[in-house]
Amino acid sequence: MSEGIRSVEVQKNVKGDYSHVRLVFGPHYFVELQLQPSGGVDFVVGATHHGFKADASQVNGELERIIQEVRAKHPANVVD
Repeated sequence: MSEGIRSVEVQKNVKGDYSHVRLVFGPHYFVELQLQPSGGVDFVVGATHHGFKADASQVNGELERIIQEVRAKHPANVVD
């Protein structure tokens, strides 16, 4: 299996703004940031083709709530 950061993909829209960023790393993990049509941001994380998506457009929004749930269930992995 491959290790390290295996690929970084960046796309910009016609305005020159970043519209999609994808990092592929380790044996089969990925993280994506995708610009929403409304201007917000979706955060996607997964392994191969399994993962989850969360809206990352607001403080105390969907992504932050998920982060807090994970932190509560995995205190040994908390970073500040």
